[in-house]
Amino acid sequence: MPRLPQRTPPWARLRNWAGEVRDAAATGRRGTRWSRASLVAVPALGVASALGVAMAQGVVAANFFVSGQPFTLRSDQVNGSGFAAFLHSRQLADGSAAGKGEAMARAGFQSARLDGLCAVIHQTILGLPYTLELNAGSPVDGKADGGPDVIDAYNLILEANAVQGAQSQFSEMVLGKTAHQVQMGGQPLEGGTVGAFGLEAGVVRVTGLRADAFTAEISGNITLPKLALGIVPGTVEC
Repeated sequence: MPRLPQRTPPWARLRNWAGEVRDAAATGRRGTRWSRASLVAVPALGVASALGVAMAQGVVAANFFVSGQPFTLRSDQVNGSGFAAFLHSRQLADGSAAGKGEAMARAGFQSARLDGLCAVIHQTILGLPYTLELNAGSPVDGKADGGPDVIDAYNLILEANAVQGAQSQFSEMVLGKTAHQVQMGGQPLEGGTVGAFGLEAGVVRVTGLRADAFTAEISGNITLPKLALGIVPGTVEC
C-alpha cells in the first residue's frame, strides 16, 4: 500500500519560518524586511504568532518595511538626540511596472526615547479588512508622563509623507545643509540628494507624534517593554 505524503504540522511550519528569519538576520543584513503582500499569504493568527516569536528573539526590531500604503505610528512623546532630516522622492509600487514617485521626509535619530508606541497596518485578507496592531511601553493616551516603561531606540530612521506633533522643540539646529551630508550625531543619514535641503539638530522633543510612514528602520538596539501584537478584525486606529 503506497505511503501517504507526510504533512508538516502548522506549528512546525511556523517554527521553521521563524528560523529562516533568524538565519537571514545573522547573515549580515542590517534588518528584516516585511512587505504587505506577505501578510496575505499567511493566515492572520499565523502572522501574529510568527512575528511575536521573531520579536521575542530580537529579529523584527531591526527593520520594518511596508509598501503600497502607509502604516501609522503614534507616541505620546519622543525625546531624541543626533537628529537629521531631508526631503526626497521614494519609488512606490502602484500596480504598474515602474511604480510612482512619492515625496517623503526621511528623518533619523542617533538615539530616541519614546513614551509609548502604537503602530497599525491595515490589510485585506480574503476580502475582509484586518488590522495588525503593535503596542509597547505605556499606553498611548495623549498623556506624556514618562514612567518606567519608556522605549529606548538607537539609530532610528523614519520615512513618512505626513508627520504631526502637538508640540516640538529643537536645539542646536543647522538649516540648509545639503541633504547628502546631514548626519545623526556624526553618523550619515543615507539617501540624500546632492544640493537638496537638509537639517540637523542636537536635541529634539516632539509631543503627540503621529506619522503616516512607509519605512521604520532600527539598525541599533530597541527595548519594547509590555509588547503586545495582535490581529484585529476590521479597520481600527491607535
